[in-house]
Amino acid sequence: MNRSGSALGPFWALLLLLAPVWVAVDTANRLADRIDPWVRARTEPLTGLLTSWPQPFAEILAGDYGFVTMGPLLLVWATPVVVLHALLMGAYKSSGLLHRLTTAMNPWLRPFGMTGRELARVVMGLGCNVPAVISARSSPACSRGACVSAIAFGSACSYQLGATLAVFAVAGRTELVVAYLLFLGATTVAYARLTAPRAARSSLNVLSTTGRVFLGWPRPRAVWLEAQGVILEFFRRALPVFFLITAAASLLHWLGALQAASTVVEPAMAIFRLPSEAATAVVMASVRKDGILLLAEPGVAASLSAVQLLTAVYLAGVLLPCMVTCLTVAREQGRAFALRLVGRQAVAATAFSALLAWGGAWL
Repeated sequence: MNRSGSALGPFWALLLLLAPVWVAVDTANRLADRIDPWVRARTEPLTGLLTSWPQPFAEILAGDYGFVTMGPLLLVWATPVVVLHALLMGAYKSSGLLHRLTTAMNPWLRPFGMTGRELARVVMGLGCNVPAVISARSSPACSRGACVSAIAFGSACSYQLGATLAVFAVAGRTELVVAYLLFLGATTVAYARLTAPRAARSSLNVLSTTGRVFLGWPRPRAVWLEAQGVILEFFRRALPVFFLITAAASLLHWLGALQAASTVVEPAMAIFRLPSEAATAVVMASVRKDGILLLAEPGVAASLSAVQLLTAVYLAGVLLPCMVTCLTVAREQGRAFALRLVGRQAVAATAFSALLAWGGAWL
């Protein structure tokens, strides 16, 4: 009985560790469904007014990637997920539960160069990659790089996750959500194993602990003290970079650079058994993860089989980290590390996507 309980311990710990993500995403989406119509009813008249401004200001403010156009997506859909997840993880930390869960996960994660603490940061990235990458500062030197790489690769932020769910819903294939999450999780673990240094994977690298941590009811003040760092970092770092990237994407779209990049990428779609129409979504998602929504266009979604749709969504989501994540990694780890991370991720994502496309076609 004890052996069975110890064997299942990491499994139950993983489920409990993922629970805040599920609760935060579900609750935030329900809240956003109510708020979004109210916000759009007030921003759409402003968008219509701004479109008459001279170019390129009209494009930056009210274009497809403009401040006013994309702002509601960040504030209504992404922000509640980040805030709720931070509060729930704050409750986990202040109660001592997070320490227990991450410790229980260590035997499963050591061969992949991570500990339960790093997994907790990867899970944090499901709300927003930026505070997750910043929180990796406290990781051991040998595993920090592997942790940041896993966040950039497999932490589907609220933009990416929301856009993915929307694409599957529009295509009438919501059953693909489970397959997507399982494949994303499996390839993230494989990618972590490939990128982790030998020292991080060594069985001699024992996690140092501060002794036994007792469980207790989380107090509101303690929860806020734990969560406020993540929330404040999101508003201080993610929001300014969001507006900067929005302006850059708008200018590139206005100049036709994104469309030109899509044309260049179109022939490569054959590697993944995808039509050329999927190229635009892949390029756009490499700048901002909500670019995955372009796969929801009727002419695209209806033309893809289940395996093709799953491949397209996965490829668009993991081929490259979004620009905000890249800039954050460069600030935290240096430009050389960020460039290596981007290159490795592109190669791994290409291989995993091709495996999914051709392997799925044979099933």
